[in-house]
Amino acid sequence: MAGRTVTLFANLVSAPFTIRLLGPTRFGLWSLLQSFYAWAVVADIGMSSASTKFASERYAHGDAVGESTVVWTAVAITGVCTSALVLAVALAAPYLLGHLLHVRDGLLTPGVVAVRVVCLLFVAQALSNTLNTPQLVRLRWRSYSLIANGAGVFLALGTPIAVAMVGGGVETASIVGLVSVACGALANLVLALRLQPALLHPHLDKATFKRLLSYGGALTVAGMAGVLLPTVQRLFLAHNHSTAAVAYYSVAVTVGTTLYVVPEALVAPLLPGLTRLAAEGRTGEHAALYRKCLSGLFLLATPAAIMLAFLGQPFLSLWAGAIYGAHSTGPLVVILVGAWSNALASAPLSYLLSSGRTKLIAYIQVGVLPPYVVAAYFFTQHLAAVGGALAWSGTLMVQSIALFVATRKVAPQLAMSPLSTRWVPSLAFPLALASALAMIALTTERLVSRLAWVVVLGLVYLVVTWRLGLTPRERDGMASLAAEAFRRTRGVRADAAAVSAVAAAR
Repeated sequence: MAGRTVTLFANLVSAPFTIRLLGPTRFGLWSLLQSFYAWAVVADIGMSSASTKFASERYAHGDAVGESTVVWTAVAITGVCTSALVLAVALAAPYLLGHLLHVRDGLLTPGVVAVRVVCLLFVAQALSNTLNTPQLVRLRWRSYSLIANGAGVFLALGTPIAVAMVGGGVETASIVGLVSVACGALANLVLALRLQPALLHPHLDKATFKRLLSYGGALTVAGMAGVLLPTVQRLFLAHNHSTAAVAYYSVAVTVGTTLYVVPEALVAPLLPGLTRLAAEGRTGEHAALYRKCLSGLFLLATPAAIMLAFLGQPFLSLWAGAIYGAHSTGPLVVILVGAWSNALASAPLSYLLSSGRTKLIAYIQVGVLPPYVVAAYFFTQHLAAVGGALAWSGTLMVQSIALFVATRKVAPQLAMSPLSTRWVPSLAFPLALASALAMIALTTERLVSRLAWVVVLGLVYLVVTWRLGLTPRERDGMASLAAEAFRRTRGVRADAAAVSAVAAAR
């Protein structure tokens, strides 16, 4: 959570400078290129999740050679497949930008350069997502956060600085992105070799190759559909309107998807955690981990979404400019609804990944894609940025419901309700918070005033939920968790101080 929060803060601080330095047209093109980053996940043929699942099983059984074989086989698949894809995209870049996206005038040449730099970024990102497997299976979230979020902070802060100092536009920003991802991939490789020395002896295995492809094949199909969901409406906005419309929509998405900080932090350890517990036969702890994560997502993501919607218009006007406050507030509110439902669905998605049921995920992703594409084209044509938000948010809600239903069918022993055991208070308190903020929004428009109300009502929500929404056992568990985190933090500081003292003495 700390690492994601730092990255979020860096993005919030740097984005206004990037938006103003590039302007609506170039920032819209940069947003399109950033949405292409997601294709790196598809290009690795699902090897990021596949290597985590199968390496977690090998680690649970103490099989170092098996874990090394899984990682290197996944790296080989990733390298070959990603390189083939990016070569085709790099060659087709002039056509993609000039004819498909209608990029004109002085933006075409720098746009082509930027696309080709992003192609190299694809390869580095895909390899990095597989090389971090030894960290994930050992739940080494401190080092994982330092590397992943360090690269994110470098990209966020480095982009406006580089554009201001060097000049240029999207091509300069893409080079900063390539440097940050390449450094992250190198750091993951070095740490992987330290955590698992067996990786020093690369080995590929035919049986492992088949298992990885079987798991990752369905995940790739799901990933292709999943990547189209957040990107296709941007393409339609550029085609039907302009890259300025893409910029308005992208700013709304940037703010709205900050809601994912909570589920990403809570769910990231869930895939290796559920996999290891299942491999060790610890079914009771397996079900408890899933239930706690799901109810925690609801208790945190719901008030966060409500508060973001309340702060939306004045924040966007100050952060990005008055024109974005006017054009991005509507899309933001709509996007938050879909992002909230998708945040809750992170728990069933993680279970399906950990249990190897990637075909179910593929069926769901592909099933929602055709109606989504039709809706996205129609809504963006008639409603511009708001239409894109409606299509995306509605599809996310349908997809989330389908993930819960699928998990219920294959694992009826798992909790499906995101509400805690005290379900009445856990449902009533967010509704009361939303009602109060909605009434306040009618009379208060200034950002400072709204922030003050968010702080006050947020504290009230936390206190009331803690006392009435959680059971005594849940409160004791939360207190124990906080105490353990504090103890570990003090232990790390004490170790660092001891090392410094010894070094000084020497």
